[in-house]
Amino acid sequence: MRRLLFLAALVFASCEKKPVEVGEQSLTVHFTCDTFGRLEPCGCFTGQHGGMTRLRTWLQGQDRDGPSLRLDVGGALAGSHDYDRIQYAYLLRAYSAMGYRALNIGGREAEVTADQLKAMTAGSPVPIISASLIDASTREPLLDPYVIVEDGGRKIGILGLIDPASCPDPGKGLAILDMPAAVDRVLPDLKEKSDVIIVLAFTGNPGMEQLARSYFEFDMILGGDVRQPAQYLETVNESVIAYTTNEGRTVATMKATISAGERPRLVDPSYKVELLHEKIPQDPEFRQMVKEYREEIRETELDVDRPGENGSSDAIPGVTAAATYVGSESCQACHQDEHAVWAKSGHAHAFETLVKLGAESDPHCIKCHTVGFGEESGYRREYGANKLTGVGCESCHGPASEHVSEMTSGRPKRFKFRPLGAADCTGCHYGEFSRPFDWEKFWPHVRHGDDGP
Repeated sequence: MRRLLFLAALVFASCEKKPVEVGEQSLTVHFTCDTFGRLEPCGCFTGQHGGMTRLRTWLQGQDRDGPSLRLDVGGALAGSHDYDRIQYAYLLRAYSAMGYRALNIGGREAEVTADQLKAMTAGSPVPIISASLIDASTREPLLDPYVIVEDGGRKIGILGLIDPASCPDPGKGLAILDMPAAVDRVLPDLKEKSDVIIVLAFTGNPGMEQLARSYFEFDMILGGDVRQPAQYLETVNESVIAYTTNEGRTVATMKATISAGERPRLVDPSYKVELLHEKIPQDPEFRQMVKEYREEIRETELDVDRPGENGSSDAIPGVTAAATYVGSESCQACHQDEHAVWAKSGHAHAFETLVKLGAESDPHCIKCHTVGFGEESGYRREYGANKLTGVGCESCHGPASEHVSEMTSGRPKRFKFRPLGAADCTGCHYGEFSRPFDWEKFWPHVRHGDDGP
C-alpha cells in the first residue's frame, strides 16, 4: 500500500506544471520629469523647444523600434492655482494618449490641498502613484504606492517617491514621509510581486544615491528634482541612476537587458537624453487639445480674476500699496521720447501676440504680456485689449499713480521709483520664454531715458 502511495505521489509531482523560465529580454524606458504644464511651447517667438505637442510626435517616431515603458517622475503640474489644476486634466489626457504607464507625484503636485489632490487624480486615465504622500491626520496613503506592469513575461514594479526636501510646505491635509519610511512600508510586498523594480524618485542627486546605497532591490532609479539632465549613467550598489528635467524640453531614454533566471538583473544599461527641438513637428491632435484647454479657461471664472479675494493676490497681507497702476498713456505727456521708443518696441505689442495665439485668457501667459496682472489695480481678464495691455512702463518701473499725481498737482515730489536692473527683465525673459538672455544685447533694443536702469 505504501509503495502504491509513493508511486502515486511521483505521478502527481510529474504532472505539476513547472515554472517557465523567462529568457533574456530587452527593456526600453522613456521618461520625463518637470513638465511644468508645458502642453506646448509658449509661441512668443520662433525656435522654442519642448512641449507635449512635440513629445507626442517624438514618441510616435520611437514606436518603430518596438514597445517601450513610458513614465513621468513628477513635476507635471505648473502650480497650485485653480487654472493649473484645470490644466492638469489636459496633461493627464496627453500622458494617456502617449501610452504612459505611471505618473509620480512631484513637488508642485504636493503643494495642493488634500481635497484638491483627490479631485485632480480621481478617474485619471494613467495611474498616479506615491508611496510618500499621506493624509496628515490619518497617516494613511492617498494614492497607490506602486503599480505592476507586465512586459514579456516579467513583472516590473514601479514605485513612486518624493523627498520631503523637494516640497518643504505640502498642501493642507498632506504630509510627506521620509523616503526610507515610505520604502519600508511597501518594499516587502513590492519585492514579492516584482521581477524588476524601477523607482521614480522626485529628489536630488544625493537622495537618489542614498536610495541606491540603502536598497539593493532597486534595479533602476529615475529622477528627479535636479538642475539639469544627467549626461551619463551612474551605477551605485546594484542600481542604475539617471535623471532629467528642463520644463518639458527634454525626454530621456534608458535601455537595458533583463537577465534570465529567478533573480533577473539589468545588464548593459545605456542612457540618452533628447532635446525636443523646434524641428520636431507639433502633433495636431495635441494642438487641438491645447485650444480646448484655453477655451475652458476663457469661459471659467478664476480666483485671479478677483485679486485680493480668496488669497489670489501676490500682495503681502496687511500691507497696502502706496501706488496703483494707471497705464502707459499717463506717462506720455511728460515722457514723449521714451514713450515713442516704447511704442515701436515689441513690448508695446506683447498682448497682440497672445491674441494671435488664442492665449489672451490664459493666466500662464498673461502675466508677462500685461501690466500688473494678479495685483488689485493691475490688468484683469475682463479688460480684454482695452487697458493695461502690453509690457508697459509700469511693468518694469512699478505702479505710477503717486508719481503722476505729484507731477500734475504741484505737490512736493517725494515718490521715487525703485532702481531697476537686469533681474527685472529675467522675471519674464528666461528659459523657454526667451532666447538666452543677455542684458548687453537686449537693452539697446528698448533703450530709453538718459541711462539704462
